[in-house]
Order: sequence, then C-alpha cells, then structure tokens
Amino acid sequence: MKATKKIKKNNIIQILSIILLIIAVNIIGAYSFMRFDLTAEKRYSISETTRSILNNQDDYITIKVYLDGDLPADYKRLRNSTKELLDEFRAYNKDIQYEFINPSESDDKKERLKLFKELAQKGLSYFNVPIENNDGWGQKIIFTSALITYHGKSIPINLLESGRKVPSASDLNNSIQNLELNFMSAIRKLSSKQIPKVVFSIGHGEADQAHTADIAMALSKTYNVGQIMIDENFAALTKRIKMDSSDSKLIPRYDLLIIAKPDSAFSDKDQFIIDQYLMHGGKIIWLIDKVYANMDSLRKGTRTIGIDKDLHVKEMLFSYGVRINSNLILNRNALSIGTAEGSLRTWDYFPIALPVKGSIITDNLNAVKTQFVNSLDIVGSDKIKKTVLLKTDNKSRISPSPVLIDLVDIIYRGPNPALYNAPGQNIAVLLEGKFTSHYVYRPITPLIGQNKIFDVLYESPETKQIIISDGDIIQNQVMETSNGLRPLPLGYDRYTQKYFDNKKFILNSVNYLLGDEIMIHLRNKEFKIRLLDKQKVLNERLKWQVINTVFPIVLIILLGIITGFIKRRKYAR
Repeated sequence: MKATKKIKKNNIIQILSIILLIIAVNIIGAYSFMRFDLTAEKRYSISETTRSILNNQDDYITIKVYLDGDLPADYKRLRNSTKELLDEFRAYNKDIQYEFINPSESDDKKERLKLFKELAQKGLSYFNVPIENNDGWGQKIIFTSALITYHGKSIPINLLESGRKVPSASDLNNSIQNLELNFMSAIRKLSSKQIPKVVFSIGHGEADQAHTADIAMALSKTYNVGQIMIDENFAALTKRIKMDSSDSKLIPRYDLLIIAKPDSAFSDKDQFIIDQYLMHGGKIIWLIDKVYANMDSLRKGTRTIGIDKDLHVKEMLFSYGVRINSNLILNRNALSIGTAEGSLRTWDYFPIALPVKGSIITDNLNAVKTQFVNSLDIVGSDKIKKTVLLKTDNKSRISPSPVLIDLVDIIYRGPNPALYNAPGQNIAVLLEGKFTSHYVYRPITPLIGQNKIFDVLYESPETKQIIISDGDIIQNQVMETSNGLRPLPLGYDRYTQKYFDNKKFILNSVNYLLGDEIMIHLRNKEFKIRLLDKQKVLNERLKWQVINTVFPIVLIILLGIITGFIKRRKYAR
C-alpha cells in the first residue's frame, strides 16, 4: 500500500515538474528569441554584415509593417517571415521597435479608403489580390509594405517585389529571400550621414526614364538618384569647395555618373567635362552601343542594317584602356524571340552574357541578357587594373559594321556553324587605377578658353569605371496599360518569361564603384533549392512511408514496454 502511494506521489511530482518546465520555457520564449539554423548556407540566419550594421545604430528604429489581418496563405507566409526577421533583428539590437498594422481593420469603408490613400501617398505599395468569399470571387487590397523611421526620417520599403498585377508564388519566395537586404538598405540609407549621389546623364538620346525606371527605383533604396544634362556646362559634374580662406579645390559634384545607351554624339566640350570629372575622382558606368540596330525594322520586313554609330567616345575609352569595336556579336547561346507563327526561336544577335568569376561583382551572378552587343578589347598599359566581368559563350561569330541582319537566315534557314569560330567575346570590363587624361597630349585652350573654374588634371587619383558594350543591359521592358507605360523588372523577358541577372549585375557594379561592398555581400547570400531525386523517390517510396509511419509507433510501443518492465523490476523488490 505504501509502495503504491509512493509511486502515485512520484508520478504527480513528475507531471508537475514537466508542466512547470513547459511554462518556464514558454515564459523565456516570450521574452527572448532563439532559432537553430541547420541549413548548410544558413539561410535562416542574418549575416555578419547585418549584425554589424544593427550594432552600430545609436537611436531607436521604429518599423510599422502594414501587412496583417486575414491574409491569403502566401501573404501570411510573407508576414510571418517578416516577423521572424524582425525578431532576429531585435536579438541583436533591443532599440528596434516594430508593430504589425492591418489597414483593412476598420468596418467603415470611408475610413479604410482614407487610410489607403494616406499610405499610398507615403509611397507604400499594395496589390489587388483575388480572394474567394461567400459571393464567389472578389478582390482585396493588401498592402505589402513597411515604414521605417530613424532619427525623425522615414523610408517606405516594399516587402513584395513583383512586375505582375497579381504576384506569383516565385515572386513571394524571392521577396522573402530579399527581406534582409531590403530592410538593411533602408536602415543604412537612414543612418548614413552623407548619402552617395548617382546620376544618369541626359541630353544625348540616352535611355528614357520609363526604360530605366526599375534600376532607378532599386538604386534609390540606398542612394540619391537623379539626372544631369551636361550641355557643355563646366560646372555640371564638378564643383569648387573652399579648403581655407585662401585656397579651394575642384571635386566631383556626384559620386557616380551612369551614361546609359546614348544615340547622339558627345561634343568636344562634353567629352572634356566628363574626362575632368574622372580626373578629379569621379566614377563612371558607360553603357555604349557602337553599332545601331533595331528590332522595329524587322517588324516591317525580314532584313535590316546595323550601322556604325559615332558617339565621339571611342578614342576617349581607348585612352582609358578599352577599345569598343564596330561589330555585332552572334552566338547560339542566345535569347529567344517570338516568330510570326507564335513560336520561340533562338536569335543569335541577343547573346547571353556569362559572368566571369573572380570579382565580387560577378561571383554569385547568373546569366545576363543583351541585345545587339559589340565586342571589347583590353588595351593600354598595365598601370590600370582591367577585370573582364561579362563574356559571351565560346563559338561566337563576329560581324563587322555595317551588318546585314537577316531574320530568315538566322531563324528559318539556320546559321552556318562553320562561321561560329571565335572565342567568347568581352562585353563588360572593370577598370581601376590612376587614369591618364584623354587630353594629356591635346590642346584644351579651344575648349575652356580663359575659364578659371577648371583645375585641369592630367592624371586622376585612384578611381574606377566600368565599360559595357550594350546599352540594353540596363533597360527594363515596359508594358502598355490604360494608365500609361508600366515598367517590368529589369532582367525579366516578357516573351520567354525568364528572369536574368541584369539588375543584380548593375546593382553590384554600382555598389562596388562606390565602395559599398556590404550591400553586395547581403545580395550574394545564397539560397540553394535542393531538388529531390525523382527516380529514387519512386524506387524507395514504400520504404520511407513505412519508416515515417510505422517506425515511430513501434518505437513508442517498445519504449512503453521497456519502461513498464523496468518499473516492475524496481518496485517488485
């Protein structure tokens, strides 16, 4: 009898101990965040870069996430992933405060619409998502944005990036992967004392705003982005600052100049202004089409001519270390285009650019799409470090300008393989070092006259520039809508519905030139998708079904029998 009471007492103590342990774990879990990441690439852990940024903030960071309430499953997953990330942020910085807000919470339709309008005016984005209700199918406005405030300044960020009216499952997955990068971009921009300025040149027929909208929006998350017309204005790219009461010097007005797909010649004065911008430490990305060719001409017939386009920058680029050639590259590893029959055929004039490993810009880069691209040659002295970033595949074909572009020969008859005997061709080159001015042996008095605003330099300090022989690499496609042109994501091809890494390449290039390699490390965080071996699944299906269903039950029964046997032996004594 006494033994039975003792057993009951021990069982009660054990049960109470387990209950108390569970309560204690839940209490600790409510006040502290912990997650064990067992993935090889640590996909569920924030990077060392992020931890460093969070630890260096000196004020409260307030985050309002407008993604809450009754959400479809995929959006709920985005919401939960955002919360998990913010919880992990708080584990490293207790000054991060966040709240989730449901903009559709009010029962009053007027109040909801008023709030929607206010949020949209602040730059917060939303989607009209189809949902099933009692009346069948309807639409619900779902805001997929957050507002970050730091030191009294606020920045909206888009949690869900998609070029579609209704985001796909892949858009949601990609957005979840990019959450850390997007939050860190905004926090760094808010906490930076001086935000770098990036400008696109205009005035020479460069790519318009609609076709550079996506990259401009992506860059604006980290930098101040604008446009500049040089127009022979000596103060367009540089400015004079006072050093002391009697001395002054010329410095770049902007941190980076992007010259994207110009189609008219640069005047001698404009060339000189750009050259001196570089000589005073400015950084440049050139995206130049040396040969003009247009697909619009092939919509009216089956032939067109690619002709040389003299932009008056070839000699200038040559003096810096790269020769851009008057030709077009063809390659069988190329983008497909739609035919009159509605099928997709490989179009050799749109070769796929492959990243050359060895630079942080391209180390985790995938293929980049191009259109009518020229080849680049590396020239000049070894004092400039030259790194090839993009090349075409092997077995290329080079067609010198003027080029007869025949749709029938490539699409229908098929190209002659014997003509594809050239190696992979350079498409993008990074130049680093102290550049010699293009005007070191040229007279400049006719250009500047007696203008005293310029401190003419013939050698630059350490600086960088990237030369790309295709202006289309930076251009996003657009879609015509009732509200005008809608930019599609840079790198997305609407005809093949494939994504290429054009945006990542441009962003990495800008980050590198501006010494912002932290952002590249965040962007290069790998997410490996491990696919199952389908044949192995079929062959071993029964085995794994038995292991996952029968084995746990048998194990529990065996443990029960062993426990009972031990207790009987223990208390039988």
